[in-house]
Amino acid sequence: MGDRFDRLGGRHANVEALLRRPGIGHNNGPTFDMSWEAWVWRRATARAWKAPKPEVARTRLKRAERLGLTYKELTAVIMDSGAHLGAAVLPLSLAARVRRGPGGEVIIEPRNSVADLVAKFRGRLFVLGDIDAVPAMTEAERAGFLAILNRTFDGKVEAIGWGHDGAAIRKMLKAHALPHQEAFLIGAGIGHQVLGEVAGLPLTKDIDGWFAPI
Repeated sequence: MGDRFDRLGGRHANVEALLRRPGIGHNNGPTFDMSWEAWVWRRATARAWKAPKPEVARTRLKRAERLGLTYKELTAVIMDSGAHLGAAVLPLSLAARVRRGPGGEVIIEPRNSVADLVAKFRGRLFVLGDIDAVPAMTEAERAGFLAILNRTFDGKVEAIGWGHDGAAIRKMLKAHALPHQEAFLIGAGIGHQVLGEVAGLPLTKDIDGWFAPI
């Protein structure tokens, strides 16, 4: 018996979790924690999400609507970092397809419905362009790319940064005197979620939910 007990003592943590799984009738909800720490946490959470003064709530709601966010998303960023969102970073791959024309010219074709979403946006808009978005793009073509992009997006794009990582986002925002805490990333999937986190942005908004009806 003692030998059997010793062998079980070295079992993997996942095995232990399975052996302690709830029985029939359990709804798989969280444990009912009556500890002091849990009580303090619940109290702090309730106070943090307590409804603010009406004028503050209206101001936040209007800002959230201008940015295509929900009230809760905007408020969560304010509580987490103290920063007020006012800008968005949109990856070029989500915004448009870039290709060469018959004469070698750069042609930008907006993705379905993205141009309409950009038109609703009332903040500072930055685009992150993959450095290989168009094969063999020259420095001169990159310098003139913003003007071509803004013909498609009605002058809404403030700047474009070339790169594919968080450092490129930080560099672009810094060059325009914008703290990275005040910008959020519009993305699609876990790859963009990681990109936003690496860049230190407080929020990554899925493009399918951008300006979605609440």
